[in-house]
Amino acid sequence: MKAVIMAGGEGSRLRPLTCDIPKPMARLCGIPAVSRILDLLCEHGITQAALTLRYLPNVLREEFPGGEYKGIKLDFVMELEPLGTAGGVKNAVPQSDGSIVVISGDALCDVDLTAAIKKHNELGADATLVVTRVADPREYGLVRFGGDGLVTGFLEKPGWNQAVTNAANTGIYILSPTALALIPENKPFDFAKDLFPLMMKEGKRLAAYETFDYWCDIGDLLTYRLAQADILHGRVSAALPPRREGVAPNEGIYFKDAAVAGDFQIIPPVYFGSGVSVGKGAVIGPDTILDDNVTVGEFSRVRQSVLLPGAFVGERARLTGAVVGAGASVKSEASVYEDAALGAGAIAGLRAEILPGVLIWPGKEVPDNARQSDSLQYGAGHRELFDDDGISGETGVDLTPELCAKIGAAVGSLRCGRRVGVAYGGSRAAKAFKAAFCAGVLSTGAQVWDFGEAMEAETAYAASFCSLSLCVHIGGGGGAHSTIRLIGENGLPANRNVERELAGIISRGQFSRASWNGYRDVADMTGIRMLYRQELYKSAPKGLSGCEGQARCGNREGERVFEDTLIRLGCDVTAGPVFNLSPSGTKVSVTDKEAGHITHERILAAACLIELRRGHNLTLPYDAPRVIDALAEKYGKSTQRYFSSSADGRDKAAREKSRAQLWLRDGMMTAIRLLSYLRESEETLVELMEEIPAFATAVRSFEIDVPPTEMFEKISGEFDLSGEGALLSRNGGTLLIRPSKKGKSLRILAEAASSETAEALCDEICAKLESR
Repeated sequence: MKAVIMAGGEGSRLRPLTCDIPKPMARLCGIPAVSRILDLLCEHGITQAALTLRYLPNVLREEFPGGEYKGIKLDFVMELEPLGTAGGVKNAVPQSDGSIVVISGDALCDVDLTAAIKKHNELGADATLVVTRVADPREYGLVRFGGDGLVTGFLEKPGWNQAVTNAANTGIYILSPTALALIPENKPFDFAKDLFPLMMKEGKRLAAYETFDYWCDIGDLLTYRLAQADILHGRVSAALPPRREGVAPNEGIYFKDAAVAGDFQIIPPVYFGSGVSVGKGAVIGPDTILDDNVTVGEFSRVRQSVLLPGAFVGERARLTGAVVGAGASVKSEASVYEDAALGAGAIAGLRAEILPGVLIWPGKEVPDNARQSDSLQYGAGHRELFDDDGISGETGVDLTPELCAKIGAAVGSLRCGRRVGVAYGGSRAAKAFKAAFCAGVLSTGAQVWDFGEAMEAETAYAASFCSLSLCVHIGGGGGAHSTIRLIGENGLPANRNVERELAGIISRGQFSRASWNGYRDVADMTGIRMLYRQELYKSAPKGLSGCEGQARCGNREGERVFEDTLIRLGCDVTAGPVFNLSPSGTKVSVTDKEAGHITHERILAAACLIELRRGHNLTLPYDAPRVIDALAEKYGKSTQRYFSSSADGRDKAAREKSRAQLWLRDGMMTAIRLLSYLRESEETLVELMEEIPAFATAVRSFEIDVPPTEMFEKISGEFDLSGEGALLSRNGGTLLIRPSKKGKSLRILAEAASSETAEALCDEICAKLESR
């Protein structure tokens, strides 16, 4: 059988290590990752392999100058234009008489390929995907499959709210000639996005082989270190030099050549390459790799770190969780902390401190006595940015002007960020954060449209009206908590892919930079407020003369705008029902003498009822009340729902249609449309609400200490997992369970005919989750 090794990756998340080598050449305990993959192929009897090349191809060719490795004949296939994963394989093997194995050249694994091939043949599969269970599925393509081993669906790098399985696609495939034939030649084509969906559409047999062997996608510097620690601990079957005489079998000390002599301490496990020198009093380990020709000075401390060939560490230096590239130097008394990395030939000066997560690019030098808090050339990183509120935290502690400038630079560096809208809400802090954000955007050469002070609902309107792909609302709330929300196309929350791309740019520090003459002016777009007012007036085209309604809002500017708009429309704002607008302007509830208190959810249902009576279909958020579906069915209309953070574009049509119903997510528009309808129909609020079936909602937050997928796996037989979270209809009500974006809690939303029943549903599911 022939194999195709995908070896053209740049390894952008492994930079600065991969600035001068392709990712498959990253060394794992002294051996390039691609050589370990070839060892695996050799173990399973594969004698031919084609390597797809693109980034720095000569480095790989020079590693195997004879075109052969341990009896495996190697073909090097250059990819002149990006062809995608499947297109690259087709380019390497245009046709085949038998099945082929496809494997990544930059992973670490000991997967039983023989067993996978056997299952492929037994099932008569056209393609077999090797899958494995992962703790955090958000960075993986996920595969759903049944007990018969056949694939039923895919989900690409979802958020917790859509990750309904933790079976990850390892990128190891067995392809039959029928699958290979479906891949077009000389055309970009991906396995996950193109080939596998096409095969399912055409009824081909896609199988999943679940492996319990070791597999690690070396996606970033942390997993690069941890994978090598796994080798040292024996968690993966991988080549290591034999332990030397005099070293106990369980001590985990590996010398490539002769034992390193000297008066120093070793805390196992540790790997020593050839030509390593360690000074007196040094402490090495645990989980440490000293590759060929590494030098560590006297009394230095190196732990949980990787030092690549020719790296130098001076006296009394401290390295913890660091990666030091080939030929890089850490001078005496310098410190390099967790997840920091020095590229090839980089230098950390005398007594310098390289703070956690800082990346020093090849050849760069940190001066003596410097405290380096930003990555040299590209800036510093910031992890786990997004929660359910957006990017939020304590003002001046979690959210600072410095961070806002980095977020702005990252937004300007996005593919969709060349024209960015921004608005702020209320506080001086939010105004300062907006200024810092704008500076960051401008530093990339992108354009800023400044909408000034506005509520979130106004900002969403501005984004939709101006057809912006990305808009940012910075809210201070007048208190100690601040929030940055990303608003995408059609004024809806930005999708998961935008969040991932932005977080990745910040964590890697890879910001775009404008030339000296590439900076733009900020465009003053505060005139959008008048257009927003006009849109509010259009919600009551015949005015509100004779109507009564009082405006209330926790946002003083929002209340002023709301009340002024009602007055201009002819409404008496001294009497009648009280419309309680949320500070963001997105929701409204009503308190009325006759109808009592009407929640936002019931007001939303009333607004939808009006739309249905006018003969229109509905487009709603995924968590909008399910009773609205029953109303739509009664009127012969349909509802479409969009996700709060879409990962795979399934809700694209719903998102596009939602632009025509902005009022559904704007509390002022909803209130004005409601008053206008009641005026025109001469119907009372009580009479309108009587047509809406009785329902109430209850919300709980359930803290979890395991990945949400484990919870979903346990209840998967009871819930519909095809949407955003898990949905269940039972006992006359519905339950929607959706993980938080950080995966640390579950939001439980119950809907039933009464608040007592809704609360009981919450109690029941919480008890069930606790018992599991």
